[in-house]
Amino acid sequence: MVQFPSAVSDYLKRLALDHRAPAFLLAGGDGRLLASGGALRHYGLLDLIPNEPVVEQVFFLTGLLPLETDEPVVRDCVQPAGSPPVDLHLFRSEEGDWVVLLDASEAEQKQRAVQQKGYDASLSYERLVKETQKKEILLHTIVHDLAGPLMGIRGGFELLGTENLSEQGRELLDIGLRQATRQETLIREILQAFAAEVEQAQAFSADSATAPDALIAARDVAALLSPAYDQKHVRLQVDPGIEDGAYWKVVGERSRLERVFSNLIENALRHSPPNTIVTVGLQAEGDQVLATIDDEGSGVPPEVAAQLFQKFAQGKGKAGKIGLGLYFCRITVEHWGGTIGQEGRTPAGSRFWFRLPRAAA
Repeated sequence: MVQFPSAVSDYLKRLALDHRAPAFLLAGGDGRLLASGGALRHYGLLDLIPNEPVVEQVFFLTGLLPLETDEPVVRDCVQPAGSPPVDLHLFRSEEGDWVVLLDASEAEQKQRAVQQKGYDASLSYERLVKETQKKEILLHTIVHDLAGPLMGIRGGFELLGTENLSEQGRELLDIGLRQATRQETLIREILQAFAAEVEQAQAFSADSATAPDALIAARDVAALLSPAYDQKHVRLQVDPGIEDGAYWKVVGERSRLERVFSNLIENALRHSPPNTIVTVGLQAEGDQVLATIDDEGSGVPPEVAAQLFQKFAQGKGKAGKIGLGLYFCRITVEHWGGTIGQEGRTPAGSRFWFRLPRAAA
């Protein structure tokens, strides 16, 4: 194994990455190359000339040397021409400015896999939006077919109002007109609500001013679903240990975040026996927020778990609705840059969880 100077060796030990074709360069305060070694050939760095400017020989270090800070500088997945991607770690010592090179091929592959997953999730989301738009067209057609006869009924009532009617007939006519007006209003509201639903499916926010608060959403949904839990004799609680003053804003859109919580909490209720507890929790995980819904039911069979978040998937016994609730949760969370999943609990029960990025503070 290549013998590294002590400063470089200590740095590699801290990173525990000496299997990634490490190499090093040492530049003096004037930017000239003082020393080099390691797997330089792996990065196409051959025939380096000592005492010559480093950046004139290693072009991808332009702008990075000389270091202007005592803190280490890291540049991930730099792509030099004709070389594998490389992670650069630069730090200062008494000898000069050290540059440590580590092969980043594996990290780049993982990054591409994540990007591909995000792309696939985006396509799935777009397909859902298109399906929703098709349903909107169908709904408009149905509503139009309802509105036509209703207009005729209302016109007939108005003409009938010009006739000489008894007092009781006039009262019945007024009731009919009011009901016709109410139905027309209801039809307009349905169309407006469905149009807003399609628009919201595509929009979300990552800004703190407009991003939803996960704790508020969880509590609001729990309050609305508490009567259904009481009826089934299942206790629903939002973990009292959640810190009220913490920053719980996440990337997303409020009404759809509430629907994700609602779908998961309703799902927990359907699979919870009486006299058990369902707990909604939140945990801060760096730049993400983890939401959990824990139940004390019988758990999810392994043969079902793999299909839980697919379209029209249902649990054993088909205790769900039409199998779109968890599918909606998955494509919504992934569209916002998050992840979602399920795992068993000990001694019994299931945990459904999703992670979302924090909104920019």
